[in-house]
Amino acid sequence: MRALYIHAKEFSYRPVMKVNITSVEDTDNKEYFFEDCLVVFISVEKGDFSRRKQIIDDFLNDLKQHIQRIGITKLVIYPYAHLSDNLEEARLALRFLRFLDRIVKASLEISYHRAPFGWYKEFMIHCLGHPLSELSRSFK
Repeated sequence: MRALYIHAKEFSYRPVMKVNITSVEDTDNKEYFFEDCLVVFISVEKGDFSRRKQIIDDFLNDLKQHIQRIGITKLVIYPYAHLSDNLEEARLALRFLRFLDRIVKASLEISYHRAPFGWYKEFMIHCLGHPLSELSRSFK
């Protein structure tokens, strides 16, 4: 799994069009808006589903440390295939993300939202400019 952490002053997105894949989540075309949040763009890579427990544990440990460092109370997970050219099969990637949802909600006392999987989305992000505002991660 690859992740890009961005501490955002503002972040918004709106689903626009379904991707032509078999596993697409239901959603509306509503715009979502967040202030002072950590946006984590995630690509689920081939083989990640079979190692999901270890990958998510490692991700969660790293995420908890980063959340403490920057002091945020809102987390947005944004599926983003563009971080990898070795993507997991769509149905397994979606199952991975749903497993991630359950673990994050059970483990973190934070406002949590995940953007829908299987959609082209327009988004706007205002990244803060401090030393920890942009981080790239890889979890194997």
